Amino acid sequence: MPVMVRDERSAVLLAAMFLCVSLAIMPHAQGQDINQYLRDQYQGKTLVLRGFPVGDVLRYDSSGASDSARSGDWTTSGFVLINDAHVSGDRLLMKAQRMVAARIDGEFELRPFERSKGSITKKELVHVEIKADLGMHNPSEQQVDAVASKIFLTAHDSLGDVVPDYWKPCVRGGLKGTDKNCAFAAEVLAIPGVAPGGESSEPAALTGEPGSSSGEASHSEAGPFRAGKGVRPPRPTYQRDPEFSEPARVAKFQGTVLLKLVVSKQGDPTNIHISRPLGYGLDAKAVEAIQSWTFSPAEKDGVPVNVEIAVEMEFRLY
Repeated sequence: MPVMVRDERSAVLLAAMFLCVSLAIMPHAQGQDINQYLRDQYQGKTLVLRGFPVGDVLRYDSSGASDSARSGDWTTSGFVLINDAHVSGDRLLMKAQRMVAARIDGEFELRPFERSKGSITKKELVHVEIKADLGMHNPSEQQVDAVASKIFLTAHDSLGDVVPDYWKPCVRGGLKGTDKNCAFAAEVLAIPGVAPGGESSEPAALTGEPGSSSGEASHSEAGPFRAGKGVRPPRPTYQRDPEFSEPARVAKFQGTVLLKLVVSKQGDPTNIHISRPLGYGLDAKAVEAIQSWTFSPAEKDGVPVNVEIAVEMEFRLY
C-alpha cells in the first residue's frame, strides 16, 4: 500500500508538472500562430490608412483612435505597403512603406514615396511605424483583424466616400469608370477599400451642388451661369500660385491640374472640385491656392450672378 501511495503522489506530481509546462508553452505557441497569420494576411500587401494620417510613427488605442492630429491628401498619405506585421505583448506592430498615387498615362498608379535626404540629389524612401493597442494579450485572428479594420479601409469601404468633397466627383467617377480623367489602374482597384463596396448616396458635390468644404453658393436663384451669351465672365482680383508638394518636388513630377468651380455673385470661389488631377499631393495644393483667390463677379444684364468656370493650375519646375 505505501508503494501505491507514493506512485499515486508521483503521478499527481507529474501531471501537475505537465500542466504547468503546457500552460507555459500555450501562449508562446499562440503567439507564433497569430504572427504567422499576420505575415500571411498583411505582409507584402498594400492598404489604405483611414483618415490619411501624416507622420512617421502612428499610434492607435484599442478603439482605433489615432493620436495623429494631422491628415494629408489621400494621394500622399493614404497608401502603405506593409513590410512587417506582428504582435508583441498586447500591441499590434507594423512597419510599412508609404506609397504615392500619381496619374500616369491617364491612370492613377502607385509609386514609392521619396523625400530628400540632406541634399537635393540624395533621396530616401519614406517609412511609417504603426503601433496599435490591442487591449489584450494573446489575441485571436478575429480580434487582430477587428483592430486592423479600424486602422485600414476594408472591402466594405470605398475611397470615394472618404475623400474630401472636392475630390468626390473625380474619384467616384473614376472608380465607376465614368470619368476617364480619374481612371484607376487595375492593381490600385484591387486594394481593399478602394473600389465601391456597395451602393452609396450621391453627395452634394457629385451632383453639382456646392460642397460644404469649399464654400456654398446660393442656388435658390437662377444659375450658375456660364460665361458668354450675355454673361460677362468673372475676373480675378487676387491670385496666389500653388505650392509644390514635397513628394512631387523630390520626384520632379509636374503638370497641370484642372479645377472647376462656381464664382459666387459676391466674387468668392465656391463648389471647387478637381476635374483633371495629377496626384502626388498637387491637386490638394491647387485647391488650397484657389480657395484664397478673389474675383470681381460675373454679370448678366449688369447684375452680379453665380457663374461656373474652369481654372488650370500649372506646376512647373524651372
